[in-house]
Amino acid sequence: MKTKRNVFLLATASLVLLWVVLELTGRVALAVVMKYPFWKPTDKFYPELVKIQKENISQQDDTFDLLILGGSAVSLEFGLPINKTLDSLLKQTANGQKVRIFNAATPAHTSLDNLNKYRMLGKQRFDLVIYYEAINETRANNIPSQLFSDDYRHVMWYYDLALIKQHPEVNWTVLPFITHKGFNLLLDKLKGKKFLELNTVNPDLVQYGKEIKTGKPYQANIEQIILEARKRNEKLVLMTYALYVPPSVIGNGGYTDYRDFAKCPYPSPLWLWGDPVNVDTGVKAHNAILRKLAAQYGTYFVDMDQLLPRQKDYYCDLCHLTEKGGSEFATLVVQYLSKEQLIPMAVNQ
Repeated sequence: MKTKRNVFLLATASLVLLWVVLELTGRVALAVVMKYPFWKPTDKFYPELVKIQKENISQQDDTFDLLILGGSAVSLEFGLPINKTLDSLLKQTANGQKVRIFNAATPAHTSLDNLNKYRMLGKQRFDLVIYYEAINETRANNIPSQLFSDDYRHVMWYYDLALIKQHPEVNWTVLPFITHKGFNLLLDKLKGKKFLELNTVNPDLVQYGKEIKTGKPYQANIEQIILEARKRNEKLVLMTYALYVPPSVIGNGGYTDYRDFAKCPYPSPLWLWGDPVNVDTGVKAHNAILRKLAAQYGTYFVDMDQLLPRQKDYYCDLCHLTEKGGSEFATLVVQYLSKEQLIPMAVNQ
């Protein structure tokens, strides 16, 4: 009897030890190979929301709270000139009212990411939400049409995001997630499926970016953001995208031809989203969707594509702005907000 009990305890201990070893190995593999946080893998997706989610944000207080949704152009990392000027101008016009800007814009993020993040901030209530992003999903067009997916799961980031949502236990144990992911990837490889990365392009697939396949999902995502804002009774400002594609970057594989841009320290590669001609076509298609939806739903709307001058000293690359360009961008935004009485100054006048 004692022997059976000892055998049982040894077997149990062995299984527990095996699970621990496999769990640690899996977490190390996820952390090293795929850049998942070791202790909390779900934090790979949208860590920029953590601080915002902890804040008490309400429309019922004396603070004016602004949420910025978008990509790198308006992010704190690459859009600092915009953010500095916007913060300064809003505080100048606030007539003593406290102003807080919550910037959830993140490099490479698309309309789908911004919809996800907006929903994840469902407990907060902002006085104003600004949306500015139309370039990043043009990268998703760089794949044959038969491999394109409207939910962007042909991009590994969204593939993993959809998969991890099926595994709420992943912060406790990563083994089911890893097994599921490994099995799916094996099947996809056998089927010859190709995946894109979130923030780079495959040169062998750039040719497929000529066909703009993102129009339908872009419209669906923006429409959901509009409806989400309506449900929360939050004022939403949509803006078209001001892309700058000078002749020097067309037709020459001009990864580093910055002659028509300002001399910024760290400009983005000019083919970061694909062939600039295709990117321009994609952004124009997305801008047309923004104009249509703004008119259809009567949302607040800034046609930045038409307002912002396309000049060398305004642009570091196709979309990121210099100090001068960022200042002009923010000034145009605040002028519109003031005209539409969306900021405290207009209320207090």
